Amino acid sequence: MSFETVRYTSDQRAALVALLARVGTTQLSDEEFAWWFERNPAGEGIVSLAVDDGEVVGVAAMSFFRIALRGVETRLAIPVNVATDPRYRGQGVFSTLERENEAAAAATGAPLTVTFPNGASYPIFMSRLGWIDLPRLRLWARPLRAGAVVRYALGRPGEHGGLRARDDAPRSLHGLEVRAVERFGPDLDELGRRAATGYGSHFVRDAEYFNWRYLDSPRDYRCFGAYRTGELVGAAVVGHTFKHGVSAGFLADLISAPDGKEEIRALLSRAVAEVKGGADALVLLPPPARAHLHVLLAAGFAPTNKQLRFIGKALQDGAHLDERAQAWHFTLGDFDFF
Repeated sequence: MSFETVRYTSDQRAALVALLARVGTTQLSDEEFAWWFERNPAGEGIVSLAVDDGEVVGVAAMSFFRIALRGVETRLAIPVNVATDPRYRGQGVFSTLERENEAAAAATGAPLTVTFPNGASYPIFMSRLGWIDLPRLRLWARPLRAGAVVRYALGRPGEHGGLRARDDAPRSLHGLEVRAVERFGPDLDELGRRAATGYGSHFVRDAEYFNWRYLDSPRDYRCFGAYRTGELVGAAVVGHTFKHGVSAGFLADLISAPDGKEEIRALLSRAVAEVKGGADALVLLPPPARAHLHVLLAAGFAPTNKQLRFIGKALQDGAHLDERAQAWHFTLGDFDFF
């Protein structure tokens, strides 16, 4: 079998979505594809296809994100959605498409790229494409059902579950008012700037990004703000997934100033309430502030044995790829699989 590589055009969307549905590790509906790749405020993505006799048999894509890289805002292209038809595996489809995408990303001026690879793509990134390992990211979790830990240890799947019925009534938690957010505004821009003082390199968190990533998403995310005397002092985004036999609520994002312990406590309480009864556990990537880790432990969270692979590659001569764990900060909402 042979294939040619082409840049995606809109008339190929149905074939691309069908391929992802058939073999992709991350599946996107037609609506989700348009939202993720065409309405991203950081710019349209890079999508390359492998085509054989008019049939789409492979896809590799990159999405653009605004990132504060060592304190300087830039735009990086991040690999996402990858799929190869089983008949064409082992023929270099993914590595060929990824090389083309990386060249296109470099041509935009992106200095480097990073991603969380899956088990199938990881060895190709490392052995054929010259990526390097960066410090893995450990998931933390709070069990919500007594039998969930035992069931997970035995490899027995539970019920799929889901988020609880929506209840947007404001709540008083840990001295703060926590209420649902229908649209983020300039107050999130300011909160994002305060929170960023405690981060390493990170996705820029502002109203434009949050509104697109969560509130405009076809997926079900619940967004909450913590307010002190009317001022936004923290924000959280809650979702649900079913992975490895576990019904998991997850914190897609969690923001507060580095000293905002009460804000973290209040938002964690609200997130637990949103998923309790419909999930085995609530999982997250912990915020970097040491004080926040103590808050997580006090709220019943603990590190798990699950780590996410994190890898990167320089795209420009002289670009520096910082390999220190403290040099980066990510949340589960920063990539496309949660």
